[in-house]
Amino acid sequence: MPADKLQQLLHELQQQGAVITGDLRDALAVALNRLPLVSQAEFDTQAAILERTREKVAQLEAQLREMEQALQEQDNAGGDQ
Repeated sequence: MPADKLQQLLHELQQQGAVITGDLRDALAVALNRLPLVSQAEFDTQAAILERTREKVAQLEAQLREMEQALQEQDNAGGDQ
């Protein structure tokens, strides 16, 4: 008889474990759905856009330096007259 009670207790514990596991899985799914996650494809797309933007900014900065230098040279040449 004690073996039957032990088997019943073990069965009940397994059922409770399954319920708890399911509850934890559901809670984790809800928490993950609240996170601002993006797909790998979207991340890669945004990373590529960012890289192109950085390159464009670098080009514009170089152009600005050239224009400032040309303006400074023009000012210096005008001051010599």
